[in-house]
Amino acid sequence: MQTANAITTPLLPQGPVTLTVDGVLGPLIWVFFAAYLVSFLLTPVMRRVAVHFGVVDRPDGLRKMHREPVAYLGGVAVFCGWFVGITVTQLIGWHLWPYWSPLFGPHIPIPLNLAIAAILVVGLGLMDDLYGIAPRWKIAGQVLAAVTLLSAGIGTGLTGPFLNNIDERLPRLIGTQLPTEALAWLIYATSCVLTTAIIVFCCNASNLMDGLDGLCGGVTAIIAIGMVALAVNLAIHPALGVPGGPARDGLRVVVALALLGATLGFLPYNFNPASIFMGDSGSLFLGFTCALMIILLGEVEARWLLAALVMFSLPVLDTALAFARRKLAGRPLFSADKQHLHHQLIARGLSVKQAVLVAYGLAVFFVLCGIAMVYIRTRFAVAFYLVLFGSIVVAAYKMGMVHERLVKAPRAEMGGTGITEVPPGEDNTPIG
Repeated sequence: MQTANAITTPLLPQGPVTLTVDGVLGPLIWVFFAAYLVSFLLTPVMRRVAVHFGVVDRPDGLRKMHREPVAYLGGVAVFCGWFVGITVTQLIGWHLWPYWSPLFGPHIPIPLNLAIAAILVVGLGLMDDLYGIAPRWKIAGQVLAAVTLLSAGIGTGLTGPFLNNIDERLPRLIGTQLPTEALAWLIYATSCVLTTAIIVFCCNASNLMDGLDGLCGGVTAIIAIGMVALAVNLAIHPALGVPGGPARDGLRVVVALALLGATLGFLPYNFNPASIFMGDSGSLFLGFTCALMIILLGEVEARWLLAALVMFSLPVLDTALAFARRKLAGRPLFSADKQHLHHQLIARGLSVKQAVLVAYGLAVFFVLCGIAMVYIRTRFAVAFYLVLFGSIVVAAYKMGMVHERLVKAPRAEMGGTGITEVPPGEDNTPIG
């Protein structure tokens, strides 16, 4: 006869735990459901709040593609969905699931500093949506968010796989090896710099890409699918010696699932014609969360870092081209213009929906390339990344996406008659 204790105690597997896709996602799928439902239900609420308080994005006849005022604050709903998603892991007892219990105990640990850093980024974007702040203050806030992550040990070993690999080859190259303390300091210092750079770059890349209805949210959702695939793969085949151990495996899956659920919950309201925009609070947050996943994956091995970066290639490409274009034109790097990838697709005759769908197709292509990269050797992955990114840059150059072009604008729209030419950063042509 079984005792009451035997009946209520979960049956745990004996010996090494063998995870499957269902074993990883089964207990954690509630993270996706919670994030999706909160984002989906809260978005129309935030739209009403934005309209009530006049927090709307008004057409300016310059870069903005809509004709009527559209509510902001959608990013708040996306963040709340994501936050509730990761919080669910602390409220539901995962010890009831035999796969995860031997690895984590009752709950998957979520660092408090991770949530604090995300709140900092969202608050920063919200301040910009409401009052407008200078780019230098936005970058300062993003650096502060990166420091908050680093203080929790997230990203402090990002260059470890690369530098440890070099250190193993030093005796054959120069006949000596770095002292252990010097190598540890070098890994820590370079990891802090790289982690901060990734956070700042990804936040601004997503912010710059948020220019069409459903573009930033949809592309991020596709990237999140790829991140989930990578995170599940790592949980099934855990890497030895990775900072954080099995806890990082669970953290990656939770963050990626929450990101996917939150973006998909918001997307129906944001797809063309959009009834609400995410604003800087949303675009900066999505960039931050993608950066977080890139860092968590990059701690494993160099090819995982490259794979995550390839998945994020569309925002990277758009930002790199924008910075190159502005540098060549002698304008500030963070100045606004109407020459982004999505603007150029519109200029080539595509509708807003068609341009967004083309961007989705490119995002899917990059995600598939990123997944493929984890199944090849690191040196081949590096070569693949360089060839892919270099080919795209050359193609963009040949298509005229690097040099700014004068745009024809009706003089009547500017208080005159006839046709005039204006610089791209001052284009007054209204586009629907």
